Amino acid sequence: MLSALASWFKSIFEQIATWVIDVIFMVFGWLWDAFIFLLDSLGLADQIRTSATAFDGIPDSVWYFMNMFQIQFGLGLILVAYLIRFMIRRIPVIG
Repeated sequence: MLSALASWFKSIFEQIATWVIDVIFMVFGWLWDAFIFLLDSLGLADQIRTSATAFDGIPDSVWYFMNMFQIQFGLGLILVAYLIRFMIRRIPVIG
């Protein structure tokens, strides 16, 4: 009888845990949908498309030297360094 009661409590706990996890996923889904709607309403997609066409105007000789000097890697490295610096400054004890 005690094992039946324990298995009943276990099944109730599993159902509650499943429900809580489902609610958390639903809330994050709603937040994600709101974020996507916000980005669409800001018109960032159009700005990204226009900035991508700006790179089409760079001549091939400039692209050659940009590739030779690894500008793509360097800019990525600098952006990551600034991001890490920003995150470290948000830590109260360290920053």
